[in-house]
Amino acid sequence: MEDDVSGEYCELLDKNLPLDHEFFLYDSQIKIVQSFLGLAISEARNVEKIRQMLDILDTLNQNLYDSETVIPDQERKALRRETKEWVDIDQKMDGGDKYTAYLILAAANLRIALAYLVSLRKFPEFSEHITDYALEYMQKLINMINNEAIGNVLL
Repeated sequence: MEDDVSGEYCELLDKNLPLDHEFFLYDSQIKIVQSFLGLAISEARNVEKIRQMLDILDTLNQNLYDSETVIPDQERKALRRETKEWVDIDQKMDGGDKYTAYLILAAANLRIALAYLVSLRKFPEFSEHITDYALEYMQKLINMINNEAIGNVLL
């Protein structure tokens, strides 16, 4: 029996979905974000902060599967204070700082993942899995990542 190359198993819904389904695009974006955060860690600056971001991202992603999975109170309170800052990407990248670039790439890709979640939430089979909590804190995490990138440049 040949493998079905037109679809892939979606654990969240416990069924196969087309390969180009937005869920898999979301999942791929999350992996890209994790990779860029990992590269930021490899620059050996503010390693604990970036690991915290990875943990928050993992928790928010797990929240899709289990709504009882939430960010620890201390991290959640810190995350709630994150606000959007204006980023002049040209000015920030003039120095060629890889750490800052990885963080900006992580934030940009997380924004795409968030857009996929918002779109998926419109489908009844996904709406029960995608909570306001996950959407709100994913936006806050984007802010946190961008603010870390900005803070690094402003030092």
